[in-house]
Amino acid sequence: MSTVASAAASARPRRRRSAATRLFSARTLGTVVVILAGIVFAFPIALAAVYSLKATQDILSDQYPLSLASFIPLRPTLENYQTVFGPLNFQNNILNTLIAATGQVVMAVVCSTLAGYAFARLRFPGRDVIFSLLLLASFVSVEAILVPLYSITQWLGLTSTYVALFLPFACNPFGIYLMRQSFREIPVELEEAARLDGANVWRILFSIAIPNVLPALATLVLIQFIWAWNAYLWPVVIMQDPGKQIAQVALANMKSFPNFPMDGPLFAGATVITIPLVIMAIFLQKYYVRGLSSSGMK
Repeated sequence: MSTVASAAASARPRRRRSAATRLFSARTLGTVVVILAGIVFAFPIALAAVYSLKATQDILSDQYPLSLASFIPLRPTLENYQTVFGPLNFQNNILNTLIAATGQVVMAVVCSTLAGYAFARLRFPGRDVIFSLLLLASFVSVEAILVPLYSITQWLGLTSTYVALFLPFACNPFGIYLMRQSFREIPVELEEAARLDGANVWRILFSIAIPNVLPALATLVLIQFIWAWNAYLWPVVIMQDPGKQIAQVALANMKSFPNFPMDGPLFAGATVITIPLVIMAIFLQKYYVRGLSSSGMK
């Protein structure tokens, strides 16, 4: 009996070590995969930043064959940034993009918060049917409704205005769904206690509901800002005023002169408009993860 007991006692530490080894291996493998994925996604951004420090003729001449000069600027220059912020007046396009993105974020946050709370807590006829139809609308692409959307905007007299850049996207089905799921995670007892104290719907919304879904709001702000910042198709259709055009369209226009290559300014402009997205992703990343987790979108 003593021999069997001692063998079993010695086997338990081996099993613990084996389980710990497997856990360590899984974590190490996961870390390696995440690092490789980060490198893959960061490489184009880093390469664009590197190319922005090279003259256009150097970019074209160093493409083939591949060498050290293809990835490292041997003769770094700020000429591309001087061109972008000088003759091309790219800062005006960035300001236009910021106006459009800010307007879209503000309107989407307001509409999504109010609609999400209504679908989550208020009871009214046809609530679930309306919400289902709203989710179905999210499967309709912008390309499919581009012509009627342009006709309505033109009928309202909003063509070539800043409002036209963000007003059609004020009601965002994804944002409404995200906020609805987040509001549903709040214990109903908190709202019932507030009602017993005499609080109305608006007081409950602003004093209890919204403070408990701030991570979801930060997630909505980040996603909506990225969508608005990267918009291209709708602005190129609705905005005919070059002075109000956004940065993405301005970048695309740099490729419209085949006899006068502007690869250097193009990479400089791409680097500039990428910086705000990177900064927002870094500072809001923890709220983004927490917001998706709290809303049940895992």
